[in-house]
Amino acid sequence: MRSPENYSDSSQLLVDMIDRLEPQSITMVQSLPEWESILGEIEMAGFFGLNLTATGPDPLSYDIQRISLAVPNAPSSSTVYTVDIADRPELKEGIIGDLAGLLENGRIKKTLHDSKFVLSFIRARAGRKLNFCSVFDIMLASQICWSGYYYLTPSGNPKNPWTKRLVDHSLASLAERHLGIILDEEGCPAQGAAALLPLHDILAELLAKNDLQRVADLEFRAAIALVEMEISGIGLDSSGARELIDQEEDEIIDQIWRMQYEAERKGFVTVSFDGKRLCYYLNPDRQEDVMAFLAKRGYRPANTKAEVLKSLAAAGCSFAEALMRYRHLSYNLLFLNKWLEKVHPLDGRVHPQYFQIPSSTGRISSRHPNAQQIPRRGDDAPAIRRLFRPAAGKRYVKADLSNIELRIMARISGDEAMQEAFMNSVDLHRLTASRISGTPFEEVTDSQRQAAKAMNFLLIYGGSAKSLQWRILSDYGEFICLDEAEERLEKFFCSYPGVREWQKMQLSQMSYTMQHHFHNCVRGFFSLPLTATRTILGRRRIWPRFGAGITASKFQMYNTPCQGTGADLIKLVMAEVYEKLSDEEARIIGSIHDEIILEVPEDRAEEYASRLKEIMERIGSQMLYPVPVKAEAKVMRTLAE
Repeated sequence: MRSPENYSDSSQLLVDMIDRLEPQSITMVQSLPEWESILGEIEMAGFFGLNLTATGPDPLSYDIQRISLAVPNAPSSSTVYTVDIADRPELKEGIIGDLAGLLENGRIKKTLHDSKFVLSFIRARAGRKLNFCSVFDIMLASQICWSGYYYLTPSGNPKNPWTKRLVDHSLASLAERHLGIILDEEGCPAQGAAALLPLHDILAELLAKNDLQRVADLEFRAAIALVEMEISGIGLDSSGARELIDQEEDEIIDQIWRMQYEAERKGFVTVSFDGKRLCYYLNPDRQEDVMAFLAKRGYRPANTKAEVLKSLAAAGCSFAEALMRYRHLSYNLLFLNKWLEKVHPLDGRVHPQYFQIPSSTGRISSRHPNAQQIPRRGDDAPAIRRLFRPAAGKRYVKADLSNIELRIMARISGDEAMQEAFMNSVDLHRLTASRISGTPFEEVTDSQRQAAKAMNFLLIYGGSAKSLQWRILSDYGEFICLDEAEERLEKFFCSYPGVREWQKMQLSQMSYTMQHHFHNCVRGFFSLPLTATRTILGRRRIWPRFGAGITASKFQMYNTPCQGTGADLIKLVMAEVYEKLSDEEARIIGSIHDEIILEVPEDRAEEYASRLKEIMERIGSQMLYPVPVKAEAKVMRTLAE
């Protein structure tokens, strides 16, 4: 099989790719001897494409329907083999075992689209931990190469004539964009398999041109950890959740009547925009009602966001306090009901979906339900977290990275004061409080430290004096004038001058461009001058330039390298945890921002906690050298401990 470098130019590459998309033959596999013959061809070729269709999206409830394999048999052509497993149950067990073996064979390269989907079905059918390797995912590769890019298309709206359209990374879109081919995956899934090999060549070359191979290798390794988290799921005390729902429903009714009583006492009557009376009750979910009642009370807030309500409550507005509690209870009820709806009938556990590169920073997200919305702080958080319990005879091991965003900032900014503090295990929040207030380090109070903590996390991402003023008021109920906020901001950057210089450098990059490489079926490989940021590992976020304008914001220029580096770090940890710690007894079951959660045998929980802590600190310290990384790990009976 020829590599893209052997082609004389991109147009010839495209011709050969399209030729290969028309397979010389599509062979339906009817017997085990035929299947074994295909395995021999794959062994000789050392490379194949795998496409899989299923009867439904859930690997625990649905089954594999069809497997299509594309095997190169000449420099620019391939043979596609298709097995309808649903129609040949006698072949199913042997084929699944062989596929698992192929995916674990490091000598054979595999190309897939959406490897998490494919691997999850094979993992569920195999029923054991699988050590997948040498996997190339064209969907992940495309997401990495186009991270942050978008198109502007006419909207038909005179006020906003353009609408943002994100790049599509589906197999059909990749084939159309790069090969000029319209796939009929539903009518002929074998076409999708045939497209994998030419798309691999193009996207591998695109990764190389943009120096993104290290990022791609990381994402390919991390995919199987996400598969394991989805397959394993997390235990939920359903009866306890229903009891908590009943309690919070009673309380939310009390809060509603509390607000209604106050509204009635003040003579409030809700009205519509045209002045007609709607009803006699204040609707706490209706913005117009809330704003009108606050105005009647003499308050004129610009909106009813949480920070605004906090400041009103601090000023003595009992209605704002009740409204915040009502919203919080409403959120809790929505959260609990969503999780109860997703309890799986097969094992009684909840299996959240994880998305590997949903954003331009590379951070993992979760949905159906969202595991990253499990509350960590607040008065109600312990009661909710207590509902998440391991299986009998097991314990949770949870580990998180200490002050990781500030450690990343110390590394990428090169600020000597920050780096020295971390290398000497000095409490950076207490140090900041000491430098801002002039209080000796040993005499800094807890409240001063908390305020400095908010300042540290706000200002490293470009927070203004105005936002600092609001943060201190909403979080701590302390009002400071704008001049004092500006003075604190200036003292912060005098304390950490490297952070200020790094922020200036990031802003200057908005005026400069770098060449970023693309590919499509019309132009072949080409490059465009774009604004971009990079993580320590090399992950890029790019911004398209329309005319002479740059669409990046100051916040994005500061935030993306930090958040992206954090995403790279936690994925490196996840990959190694899966490879080194995960087995039939101990499983990685969740990743929530900078936390990793394992479910392990009770009698070995302390051992796993120690090993997890060592992995996180070692990988983090290697990436952020010379800044050391610290992790905290503990054994828990529930997530509330």
